[in-house]
Amino acid sequence: MRIANNVVKNGQKCLNYLRDNVKKPPSLFIGAGILLLVCCGGGEEQAGPAVSPWLEDIAWIQDSLPELHYDLFMYVPRDSLIARLDRLRSDLDSMTDMEIVMKLTEILAAQRCSHTGIAFWENCDMRVYPLSIMWLNTGLYVTMIHRDHEELLGSRLLSYDGRPGEEAAAAISRLFPAVNSVQPRTRAENLMMLAGCMEVLGYGSSTEEVPFQFLTAGGDTVEVDFTAGDMDYSAMVDFHNSGSLPIWLNSDACYWYRYLPQYDALYYAYNSCSLMEDYGIEELVEDMDDELEDKDIRHVIVDLRRNSGGNSLLAYPVIQWLGEVSAQGRAEVSLIIGRWTYSSGILNALDIAAIPGVTVYGDSTGGAPNHLGEVRSAALPFSGLPVSYPTKYFQAVEGEGRTMVPDVVVPLDPGMLFSGENRIIELIVDE
Repeated sequence: MRIANNVVKNGQKCLNYLRDNVKKPPSLFIGAGILLLVCCGGGEEQAGPAVSPWLEDIAWIQDSLPELHYDLFMYVPRDSLIARLDRLRSDLDSMTDMEIVMKLTEILAAQRCSHTGIAFWENCDMRVYPLSIMWLNTGLYVTMIHRDHEELLGSRLLSYDGRPGEEAAAAISRLFPAVNSVQPRTRAENLMMLAGCMEVLGYGSSTEEVPFQFLTAGGDTVEVDFTAGDMDYSAMVDFHNSGSLPIWLNSDACYWYRYLPQYDALYYAYNSCSLMEDYGIEELVEDMDDELEDKDIRHVIVDLRRNSGGNSLLAYPVIQWLGEVSAQGRAEVSLIIGRWTYSSGILNALDIAAIPGVTVYGDSTGGAPNHLGEVRSAALPFSGLPVSYPTKYFQAVEGEGRTMVPDVVVPLDPGMLFSGENRIIELIVDE
């Protein structure tokens, strides 16, 4: 799957899928009106202040969720959760239902436990602004945009509704649990163009024009007003059409390799821990071994930057082969990881990194080697909103294990996306 589909397009295809296929909580928010009518019903006695039915959901999160969760207080103590829930209780009368939903989500995210939260976007207006961004170390950059503004591909997003773009990204990122500093970036870029949710956070409008300001590669500042609407992908252009892609974005296959004579290298991209129907792992290993035997190859480069997981066992024949290549001195083995390396992708990366002589390049992983998983869900008693929670802890390394850090850090920057630069490969072969 393209990185533009998987990451860069802000999760809009994923959101459309959720809208069309995920069952919404039955009669969401209707119960509030019924309960208020009962509480404020007739009779000559004047009724007291209405009691918010949301208190039932808040109480469930405080009392019942910790009993189901593997350890809701693994990173943040119980007192912090209770304090935040108490503040929400005191603010309920001044908040809309959607504001309450997103505040509950933010409170759960603050516990920093993976897979713990509410799918708040299921109840947002699904209209989006016609652009997508990627949050790199140097800012937010446009990776997809309406064809009327194609010249802004690769430009930096300076402001969102009159405020810094990074500020808007940080606002939406707080609604997702994160055990490291990498995860919030991906979460933000996936949803910050969803107008309804951002409007609740005080950014933009789901119905009116919203100003966006960009800084082009040439140094010009450009302001464009966008109106949110249904996403029409046929009207969009993305940076994959630029014709200057780096090697790691050349194929969407689960796994593929290429001989790079200019680098005296065999490049192997492992994009997904999944089995291809027409090309088995054993056949892949044989083909790469033949290539190594026939060509003048000094480097075998394994790239897991796009690998978000699957079945970690599938990679073992490749990992065994890499160990033999390194032990026999047939080539120098190097590994590349990055912010989209997650789950089984990290487990395979740890195995490869453990091979004697292997050097790891790239950026810190978004996924954590030690992580919470085996996710289940329950419905909140009043609203019916689904709450996800993990039931098991997976420990792959000693210590906290919140990210995997490469030996040689090479942050992803605009040149490595929009100008086709293969900086990490060049660094590997020059050392």
